[in-house]
Amino acid sequence: MRTLKTCLMATVAVAAFGVAETANAQTFVYGGGATFPSKVYRQLFDCFAFPADGNAPPAVPGGTGVVDPGQSDDGRKIARLAISPDCPSPTGNISGFLAQFLYSPVGSGGGKRAFRNHNGSNSGTLGLGIPAAANSIPYVSQFAPNYGYPSIHFAGSDDVVLPSDIQAYTGNANNPVHPTFGTWLQIPALAGGVAVAHNQKDGAGNPLNLSSGTLNLSRKALCGIVSGHITKWDNPILTALNGGTAYGTGQITFVHRSDGSGTTFLFTNALVAQCAGVFGPNNESDATLALYNFPWTDKTLPATQCPAIPVQGSNQINFPDAGANACGVTAPTPAGSAFANGSGNAGVVAQIHAINGAIGYATPDFVDPVVPIGTGPADGLPVAGVESQYDIDNFTGLYQKPTFAKAQTAMQAAIPLFTSVSRKNPLNWSRQMVQPNPLLQNAYPISGFTMLNLYQCINNADVYNTLLAYLNFHYNNDVAKNILHSQQFSEVPGNWFDEIVQLLNPDNPDTGFNIGGVGPCTGKSGA
Repeated sequence: MRTLKTCLMATVAVAAFGVAETANAQTFVYGGGATFPSKVYRQLFDCFAFPADGNAPPAVPGGTGVVDPGQSDDGRKIARLAISPDCPSPTGNISGFLAQFLYSPVGSGGGKRAFRNHNGSNSGTLGLGIPAAANSIPYVSQFAPNYGYPSIHFAGSDDVVLPSDIQAYTGNANNPVHPTFGTWLQIPALAGGVAVAHNQKDGAGNPLNLSSGTLNLSRKALCGIVSGHITKWDNPILTALNGGTAYGTGQITFVHRSDGSGTTFLFTNALVAQCAGVFGPNNESDATLALYNFPWTDKTLPATQCPAIPVQGSNQINFPDAGANACGVTAPTPAGSAFANGSGNAGVVAQIHAINGAIGYATPDFVDPVVPIGTGPADGLPVAGVESQYDIDNFTGLYQKPTFAKAQTAMQAAIPLFTSVSRKNPLNWSRQMVQPNPLLQNAYPISGFTMLNLYQCINNADVYNTLLAYLNFHYNNDVAKNILHSQQFSEVPGNWFDEIVQLLNPDNPDTGFNIGGVGPCTGKSGA
């Protein structure tokens, strides 16, 4: 039997996989979840297989959130994001057969929920739910115009797998093996940085005074803004970063995600680690020293944990404008601070555009340089340079921006160390795939992997073969790498790829990725 390593190392014809070439336009692979990689996933899927919008304008029902061909998105004519300019085929299809991937960008929380329930419906209780109104990334096609999906085969998430996820998946938090679908497999798909974006305006609507041409934020400055203690653009801590000239005047408004978001997990998980022990004046009018630790609690935890709702990285956070937490306690807003929120990365970017003096976080494919800076709500935003731990320790005076190279450097600090026993537990992958405070030179400090969540056993041979062929394209093909880089995302480091091969090898008796009823999937019909 050809092993997965042989399959994944093959970089030529689809036949090298032993993949059946009988797949056709009726072979759909359904997924959904993280918005962090959703644009680049759409380009990858549409380059590898049949584009989501087909060869003609799709006949889709109203209210599905799908834009018309050629409609401008983030300042670009994207032809519905169907085909990346890096894809060499004029039809966008290099797989050799007419399968189609559909991916619904609902956020990491929705992706994990749908995966553990094996439910691709538009139910926000059990299934994927519905993408945010601001979403413009296609998730239906002329061949499958109705949403939600009849099944789900994979989920995207930037958020780690938790014991509670395994409990919901199998009924046993200590056992990740579902009797029908097999082991929950979570692997890193790509790496990227979470950008700190702003709209170039102070709270009065005037252009920021940027002596170096860019907004630079020390660790103290970023921690102070997010914790609500640095509230004005002429705060002395900010002014010192600008050569003694105030960036501007007026209110700073911090914008965050309102939905369950792996982008939020990556951002908050980093700040929980990086802001520990940082302190400064309570605010601009009160010199009393205050901790700038990340203060906001985990919104995903149930009321049974009251009053012990911890401060930790999470895909939803009890920011002051988020209402009461699970204990019925509304987080106090620090004096002078202001917060706002938006659903999805597009919603956050729209809020930053709309509010004078706003600053927030988003993925790099929503901001400059991927999306050119402009003045409209769909145009790119400039990003701040952020101080890394290396820059702090070595007094470099440098500030890092979220390029794919700097994200790749950051994630090289996350080193996989598995045994044959630990490798088969997705919780061990989740713990090792995070790097909340990378120490390497030229690392972007708020970086992380986005993950693919796969069922070990797939019940349809065409779907299985399509997924296996896609994994080869995703991890081995230079076209895929170029598409990733064009959106400021990075491929996974080689040491992680080696672990992925060992995990998914069809001959692996514990976790081998296979067709239902075959090999390690004997006795399991598959998803």
